[in-house]
Amino acid sequence: MGGLGKTQLAVQYARRNLTKFPGGVCWLNGQTGDLATQVILKAEFDLHLKGLDKAKEQLSETNAIALWCWRHWQPDGQVLVVIDDVSDWAKARSMLPTEERFRVLVTTRKQDLLPKEVTIPLDVLEPDEARSLLASLEGEGRVERDRETADRLCAALGYLPLGIELVGCYVRRDRYRTLAQVIGSLQEKGMQDPAFVRSDEDDLVAARGVKAAFDLTWETLEPEARQVARLLSYFALDWIQWDSVEWVMQRVEGEAYELGGLKARLENASLVQFEQDSPGWCRLHPLVRQYLKEEEAIAVREAGEALFRSAFVEGMTAIAKTMPYNPTTKDINGFEGVRSHIQEVAEQYTEGLEGRDLTCSFDALARFFEGQGLYRQAEEWYAKCLNVTEFRFESDHSAVARSLDHLAGLYRLQRRLSEAEPLYMRSLEMRQRLFEGDHLDTSHSLNHLASLYRAQGRLGEAELLYVQSLEMQQRLFESDHPAVASSLNTLAFLYKVQGRLSEAEPLCMQSLEMRQRLFKSDHPAVASSLNHLAELYRNQERLNEAELLYVRSLEMRQRMFEGDHRAVAQSLNNLGSFYCEQGRVTEAEPLLARALAMREKILGSDHPDTVSTRQWLASIRQARQGVSPSRQTSPFIVRLWRKIRSLLRKILRRLLDR
Repeated sequence: MGGLGKTQLAVQYARRNLTKFPGGVCWLNGQTGDLATQVILKAEFDLHLKGLDKAKEQLSETNAIALWCWRHWQPDGQVLVVIDDVSDWAKARSMLPTEERFRVLVTTRKQDLLPKEVTIPLDVLEPDEARSLLASLEGEGRVERDRETADRLCAALGYLPLGIELVGCYVRRDRYRTLAQVIGSLQEKGMQDPAFVRSDEDDLVAARGVKAAFDLTWETLEPEARQVARLLSYFALDWIQWDSVEWVMQRVEGEAYELGGLKARLENASLVQFEQDSPGWCRLHPLVRQYLKEEEAIAVREAGEALFRSAFVEGMTAIAKTMPYNPTTKDINGFEGVRSHIQEVAEQYTEGLEGRDLTCSFDALARFFEGQGLYRQAEEWYAKCLNVTEFRFESDHSAVARSLDHLAGLYRLQRRLSEAEPLYMRSLEMRQRLFEGDHLDTSHSLNHLASLYRAQGRLGEAELLYVQSLEMQQRLFESDHPAVASSLNTLAFLYKVQGRLSEAEPLCMQSLEMRQRLFKSDHPAVASSLNHLAELYRNQERLNEAELLYVRSLEMRQRMFEGDHRAVAQSLNNLGSFYCEQGRVTEAEPLLARALAMREKILGSDHPDTVSTRQWLASIRQARQGVSPSRQTSPFIVRLWRKIRSLLRKILRRLLDR
């Protein structure tokens, strides 16, 4: 890649080792293509080689004259020959000196130019090195006064030595320009910014600006390689899975399209960097990406259409739509590799998208964070989705209603019930205006608002909405459907809370059996039904059956969700409290301790679920220590402590009677 400092390094090497080369240094420009002519001119005008004119008369070919110059080179002693920025090694090698006293140093942008020779690959600067170089060039102390902005500027330049040098010299010429202003200007003007242009006032080794340096590489690429490079500019500034590049290209060129040797071609041109340990992943340098974006903009203007942009957006939205509402660890790990690119769509390319295509990128990002218990980040994306849809659609629209429903759902999960209710109401009312009669979206709003009422203790209102939702879905779907199974499950849970256990049980069983038919292997919905049925059996004193289901639910959730997860915490809490009620304190305590640690991390210390787990754990420790609850202890703990104490006495009597 241009701008890494290849020429600078060669100059420094030559200067530091002049005494080792009494025959002098011969510097040749590898970009001109006619190295033989350069050698002859050097011999004629710098060395004034005797006999050169006669050699020109006797030898007709330029290469032959150049080889004569090497054989008669003056003065004697070792000579350093530097060929800077070679692109065609075959031509260069044909006219190199063969005598032992010549040492040849070659710089090139092509990584495969000298596969059999010892090479020194160059990389960008380390962040500290980049900041130090910028500070030494700008000369006004701005870097030291605002290191944070200086670091952002260096990162924006991708720590490219040429970029740092050009910007440093540019800033030095204007003592009143701040580093923040430079960043803003670079973002606005891109490669056309004056800071990227080499000025004759600057004492730099580099002969070109950044864009001119990249132009040299760009001109060597064939049209197909340029197309792929332009497509890469749409991806985020992050690692890119190479298979996804081919997959997106197939949307333009057809399913039979293969990238083939273009991967090596782009890597050898130093436009794309591939991960050494994982060659299936690549990324662009920030300035290369900016350059490619501008080349793509030129191509779009000339063609009148943005085929690669459309293909990229369609590809990423298709992936975003696969993100489930309750993602497992496998789902989250699979999404991680495309997250930044889907975020690029959400932030840069929503213009022209409609309906679910507009919202799916925001929703997928929100679910990604919500599934990991990162609720602040999830709220940010749900809120952005709502803002985008409300701005795009001034009146009622299904996308707005869906965005309201999703944000309300996150608030309900966090027990921010007063914030969730108005959003749920707006979503339901909008859907009722949009869809006359039965509609799946309307049934979802009814069910979700019912769950909110249940959490608020408004059980009568909740039941009416639950029943409406279930009946609507049963009219919509005659056979098994995930929405019907969910409504059966939530209505059964309400009946359990109300103590209507005989009505709850058949609904619980229907929900579980339907979900097991719909989802053949582990699934969050199946685990939820197992957990709810276990709770019901627990209330019915069918303890052996309850324990089996609790354990199955916990094990299934642990297989699906690695690390801390709210569903795993729920299963740990339920099984732990179940053991606690039976006096199985030794088994209960570690489960409740794990549940408390998870809930404090995910939900926070003040969340009602966290408080409940903490109370169960405190009651166990109080009972074990034989300490009666204080007057300040909640009635919940008092009742629990008394129950545990009674159970412990019964166990002790049984042991003594043996």
